[in-house]
Amino acid sequence: MRKVFILEFILAAHVVFCILIEMQSVIFPIQQKLVDLDNVGPVKKNSHANHNSYFDLFGFFGLCIWLILKYFFEGFRFNSILIMAAYTFFFFDRALQFADKILCQVAAVLTILYIWTLISYPVYEFPKTTGKYRTCYKQIKLNDSLSTDTSVYYPCADNKQEDIKYKWLPNNKFAKQLYEISVLQTKWVPSEWVFDIGLGLLNFINFTASVEQPLLNTELDVIIFSHGFSQHRNAYTALCQQLASEGYVVFSLQHYDLVYPWDTKGTKMYNTGNYPETIEKYQKVRAAHLEWRTEQVQQLINTLNSNQIKDVFFDFKPLSINLIGHSFGGATVLRVAQEVDVNTVIAYDPWLFPFTQEQMHKQVKSKTLILSKDKIRVKQECFDPKLLKDFLDFNTSIEHHKIKGLDHAYPVDLTYLIAAEMVLIGELRTDDNVFKINSLINSLTTKFLQQKIFSIEENKLFC
Repeated sequence: MRKVFILEFILAAHVVFCILIEMQSVIFPIQQKLVDLDNVGPVKKNSHANHNSYFDLFGFFGLCIWLILKYFFEGFRFNSILIMAAYTFFFFDRALQFADKILCQVAAVLTILYIWTLISYPVYEFPKTTGKYRTCYKQIKLNDSLSTDTSVYYPCADNKQEDIKYKWLPNNKFAKQLYEISVLQTKWVPSEWVFDIGLGLLNFINFTASVEQPLLNTELDVIIFSHGFSQHRNAYTALCQQLASEGYVVFSLQHYDLVYPWDTKGTKMYNTGNYPETIEKYQKVRAAHLEWRTEQVQQLINTLNSNQIKDVFFDFKPLSINLIGHSFGGATVLRVAQEVDVNTVIAYDPWLFPFTQEQMHKQVKSKTLILSKDKIRVKQECFDPKLLKDFLDFNTSIEHHKIKGLDHAYPVDLTYLIAAEMVLIGELRTDDNVFKINSLINSLTTKFLQQKIFSIEENKLFC
């Protein structure tokens, strides 16, 4: 659903009005002189000064009120930084009184950019679920070796209770993780404070779910979800809620990957000093992380099979256990499927670089689907497409489809929430088909879990 930001247009109109009034001496210099001649005398000058003071005070409180209203009714988006910067330059110009109104002109440019982003780059909210069941959300801590934090999305027994808001970002480490992985893999990134400010707006993202209620049934199918590298357990809420509305209990684990396992310079992917050695060292560390992730999933499977989940969740019997993962999470569920026989396994564009040579040639024990992107956009050894081809050559029973228009970022929630911004930073090719691709992923996932055949229309979207 496209989200209309009425408050943003109101604020933009207000800023434009203020700038036009302030710049009338530049735009209409003759008229301004006539106005100045009329305002002679000490009384009128003081009146004019008081008018400016009230004007500034009104503008400041207006901005504060706008921020509060916007937070409660519309949330925040990244281009809000533009209009806040425009306001800042505008008030600095009034305080410093530059003759050519240079700061006011900068504010005007920022406001124009802001209005352009409002029109050109729509922002979407979390889509509504289409399943027949209402969904609940619960945070639990597993009784495993890592005391794993887990988000559980599950179908409710009662649909009469109200929905409440939950924080999408479970902790404040996400911005730091993204900054560190950017430093790790790219030649240049802005300062960390830029990430802190920009990604700090993610703290304002909420999603809705029913207040905690009993499970729909005492016997339900289970999905264990494994998130991608540097992501978090709530980063796939839209997908997990959709699956819960279909009747599945979804356990989304929090993995504790280390971005910097050793010296920063040694892990730099663009390190030109000793690149082969760096890649080899990096692979070994990620292979160790893969085993940690695998152990987390296996421990949860054991907890479910032994009915110990009732100690931290509800007392219920899993009818089946299914594994789904994205990127590093896709590699995680494939690795688990090599050791444990589960009902089905689905991997979205799995990152197989952490696999050892032995693991690449090992068979999975479960019915498996892999959905991957149609184009390779990052040319680095750790993202070599030959890795997936090599893995599939030794796992011929796996069903694999390349999807037209699929980028590696799908199906992360941010593809819904800040699609335009993800296009600007190169994570998405376009924001025109965000809902189409995410809906296709949801449909293919549900049908594969239910052992249904993909439709003719869906097959046309495969490469």
